[in-house]
Amino acid sequence: MGEQQSPINIRGAVVVPRLAQELEVRWRADQFSAAEEGHGWRFRPKGEHVVCLADREFRLDNIHFHRPSEHWVDGRARGAEMHAVHVRADDVLRACVVAVFVDLGEPGASNSKPPSGIDLPALLPDGGFHRYEGSLTTGEFDEVVSWVVMKEPVQVEDPALRAFVRAHADRARPVQPVNRRFVLSTG
Repeated sequence: MGEQQSPINIRGAVVVPRLAQELEVRWRADQFSAAEEGHGWRFRPKGEHVVCLADREFRLDNIHFHRPSEHWVDGRARGAEMHAVHVRADDVLRACVVAVFVDLGEPGASNSKPPSGIDLPALLPDGGFHRYEGSLTTGEFDEVVSWVVMKEPVQVEDPALRAFVRAHADRARPVQPVNRRFVLSTG
């Protein structure tokens, strides 16, 4: 493990005026297969979903959830966090993870069966984001990730997904030192 580990406590980000123009998210509602893998439950899309970050294209590999959130903002964790893990089409060693703070609302039905359909655009909040270079938060913790951490939380409306995340979210990795990295912000 090196000096660029994730997650981090986001504070004092540097505002970059045109940073928002570097991100394009092309998600759609889709069917997903869910399976418990080595690090927890992963939802793999049936179709293609793409994120473009600074003119580099990444395709969605999986989404998964952490409870409580892994990233902190100004010293405070949130209730849960979704990670949409994208990999480069031409270089599977590089990743872009879009992290979204999720609000699970009131406890609903206790059915913890994974939903097969997920409306991904409904899980992407409006507003800005933070960006930094870091690592995977599971496995070997490889420092190969461009992180996009959305500023605003999103309410999970789907009761099946809400119940599943409450029952089966991955544990959060402790916050890591920022060290000499810059955290950028859309302002």
